[in-house]
Amino acid sequence: MGVAAATGCHATEPGDSLRSDFKDPDITDPLEDLKAVLQVLLGEIPIVGSSASALLGLLWPWNRDVWDDIRGRVEALINQKIEEAVFSLLKQKLNGIADTLKLYVSAASTGDTQNMMMQFVATNTSMVAASREFRNPDFQWKIAPLFAVFAQLHMVLLRDVALNGKDWSWNAKVYESYVKLATDTAQDYGQYLDDVAQAERKRLAEQAPTSPGQHRTNIHNYWQPFAWQRITLLSDFRVLVAAMDPVTHPGPVHDLPYEDVYSKAYGTADNWDNTARGWADGVTTPFARPLANPSSIYIEYFNGTPRVVDVRYPSAMGPTVFGGRRTDVVGIIANRAPGVETRTVTIPAPVGGARFNIVGASIRSGSIPLTLVLKLDDGTSLTLWNRTDLRAPMEDVPVPSGRKLTTLTMWTRSRFYQNDLGCLVIGFSRDPDDVPQRTRDLLYITSTGEDLNTRLLRSSGISRRLQEQRDAYWNWLRSAR
Repeated sequence: MGVAAATGCHATEPGDSLRSDFKDPDITDPLEDLKAVLQVLLGEIPIVGSSASALLGLLWPWNRDVWDDIRGRVEALINQKIEEAVFSLLKQKLNGIADTLKLYVSAASTGDTQNMMMQFVATNTSMVAASREFRNPDFQWKIAPLFAVFAQLHMVLLRDVALNGKDWSWNAKVYESYVKLATDTAQDYGQYLDDVAQAERKRLAEQAPTSPGQHRTNIHNYWQPFAWQRITLLSDFRVLVAAMDPVTHPGPVHDLPYEDVYSKAYGTADNWDNTARGWADGVTTPFARPLANPSSIYIEYFNGTPRVVDVRYPSAMGPTVFGGRRTDVVGIIANRAPGVETRTVTIPAPVGGARFNIVGASIRSGSIPLTLVLKLDDGTSLTLWNRTDLRAPMEDVPVPSGRKLTTLTMWTRSRFYQNDLGCLVIGFSRDPDDVPQRTRDLLYITSTGEDLNTRLLRSSGISRRLQEQRDAYWNWLRSAR
């Protein structure tokens, strides 16, 4: 649903006839597309209005209702329903914000600073008032993801005026007050997202296991769904809010510190040896945020399953260990035991500017991981091991939207299965270098000026249809009253 539909206008609204035949760039997941759009924009020298315009085009496209889609994705991930009355109120607030934001972006595109100042004040006032509605303590875990999206809209606006508005004829004291508001709001919104996550963690802790159990997986597997929800719905957006603080980050921001997301534990880790005890009391996830794709995986097998798995990364580009130093080789966390057959699997280098290219995995697992297949972004796959004498169904490992497989955390050996690998946890990272074409298209359509993305698209050629979409978008936006 577009802004026009949200405000009760119909096909006769000025500009509708110019845009009715055009379809927005495909939106596969609005939450993840929002992260991708902002990551690109934060890495560039800011152009006034461009970030706000991009969010308008993404969150209020004219060919679908993105907010119902966002609601559905949030409900599916947290396995709870957002009450209809609560959602309807928040959606109404968001659509009202969109109405004022359209006027601000339209003014920014013309360079009319007096109008920009007036529309900024109006939009900021509506956002400050709306922020209270998104912090309803009775529903805070359910609606915090909607607050997180709202926070991006408000921070984009505040960052815009802080970085671009010094010469808009503000009184110096007034301008400084808006800069302070921007940094105070970033801290306030970030703290609120932290507080909501902490409150939910406290609630879940009442039923949490206190021991990793015989298989050493109980604690990890209990908290794994919450960690997935917290990171993808709150923490990722908290990272973006912090990056938009114009005082802390007045220039381009690169390599945002997103957390990795991890799978459940596959297999068991009953035989917790001295090496494992030196790392932890139970299955956990020490490896995170590599700077490059794995380059190769060296494997030593016994009966078709591995006793040795060494995942190698380019020098100084491997994952951090418990958030500290980086390691170039990740192996099984257990006392060493050699295999019989050996093999080195080479991981093809990513292409097209991406940092990572392993987009998923399939696994068969029982007491130990019996089969592991890595899926690459070119449609091919790499089978690392496959034990055929033991039966178990093959399943796809769930992959968090917007992330790629980057780490294998492997724990212990199974004495019952001749010292083969006992337990596996798969890690997923965001790829800051992989900008989907739909994101580039959206940024071109909505850009208020010649930013880097626009220049790149121009150099590679712009289709007539994309240019028509841009013209239609701006005709629609400038028709706002």
